[in-house]
Amino acid sequence: MRATSPEARCGWLRREGWPALLLGTAAECYLVFALAMTAIAVLPLALGWHGSVVQTGSMQPHVRPGDVVLSTELSDDSPVPLGGVVEFRTAAPGGGERTVLHRVVAPAEEHGQWVTAGDANADVDSTPLTRDAITGQARVLVRWVGLPSIWVRDGRTAHLVAWGSATVAAVVLVAATWPSRGGGRPGAPARTAGGTAAPALTRRTFLAAAVAVTAGGTALVGHDPAWARFSARTATTGNTFRVGQWSAPSVGRLASFAILGATYVANEGSVGNASAVNGSVGVSPGTTVVGFRQRDITGSVDLDTPAARNARTDALALYDAARTRVATRAAVATLTGTVGAGTTHRAGPVQVTGTLTLDARGDASALFVVTATSLTFAPGSAVVLANGAAADRVVFLSTSTANVGDGAHVRGVLLANGDLTAARASVTGRLVSLRGGVHLTRTMVTAP
Repeated sequence: MRATSPEARCGWLRREGWPALLLGTAAECYLVFALAMTAIAVLPLALGWHGSVVQTGSMQPHVRPGDVVLSTELSDDSPVPLGGVVEFRTAAPGGGERTVLHRVVAPAEEHGQWVTAGDANADVDSTPLTRDAITGQARVLVRWVGLPSIWVRDGRTAHLVAWGSATVAAVVLVAATWPSRGGGRPGAPARTAGGTAAPALTRRTFLAAAVAVTAGGTALVGHDPAWARFSARTATTGNTFRVGQWSAPSVGRLASFAILGATYVANEGSVGNASAVNGSVGVSPGTTVVGFRQRDITGSVDLDTPAARNARTDALALYDAARTRVATRAAVATLTGTVGAGTTHRAGPVQVTGTLTLDARGDASALFVVTATSLTFAPGSAVVLANGAAADRVVFLSTSTANVGDGAHVRGVLLANGDLTAARASVTGRLVSLRGGVHLTRTMVTAP
């Protein structure tokens, strides 16, 4: 009697059969998926990113324990991202510190602090966040990769055994069925390009990589508690907080003035060629306005009056609102050409040259904000407002001094922390020095 092979006795398990093809393909897909997800969670760590495994449910249902959050450093010149998720250190219950990933939901009452919260929490965090406590900003969420570490931490042996068994079973199925699937169809032996059976080395290499990355990848990711969802919305019902918005830069009570200085406002020019101001001039806390004839100023002159003090208060608020707006485009040292609405912050000087066209594209609410350590409008340069752009919604901010060069035509609000000078120029907007003076030479200033 003819002997029967094991494969013949159990046909449905034969390597060249359809069941083997389907089971082996499913197992291989699982291992490839696990390898890919783990690689996504691990490889950014080599580029200096931070990895954390979510260990609590404060951000459910958007993020669950076992998800991995990847964060990058928040550079010194980047504003705190309102509505974004940041990584920071805070006191842990029972003493010590822990890493937390929560959303920035609003500016705090005290300047330089922010309110944070978990999306699933009913209330905001009790301790305000300071800028120097932030260690990074959450960028990428990778699902499920950290679950084994959670099971180990919580002693969930059954979950760990089930996952381990499934992984081992997948490895066994791939190892048992690889040659049959290499041939391209059931019943055909595995072949390489040269016509021989598929080498075991290829199979072993794949299995070793899948098992090593799947089992060991999670160990390379930090195990600090983490909370994260990377949109600017909360979706959990019952929340008592909402994600706020940065205050849109507004001139407020500064709208009463064309020029506002902190220490002085001075005009230099000969008779018939003096500067002219179409609007009011104010000084606060100083009381010096010199060099103007009565007819040179169409509005009032306010020397530390309540109106001047109120305007200074709103000018300081405008300064803070502009500096803390989230940057929307890359900073450049030279501004020229046509740009759309948005915000740039540069930790260095900025010069406007040629013709700078600010295009609102029909949006009357469009905002244009440029901040720098110093501002210069080159001689002959021009700022043009197009398609609905408004001068009071254009803010040029210098953390030190600002200078408008000979023959320049500028539109917008110029805010300088130090002195601001303009010579033989034309400004449609406002000139504001928060802690210095404003010096004009044969310049025309017109309030919007």
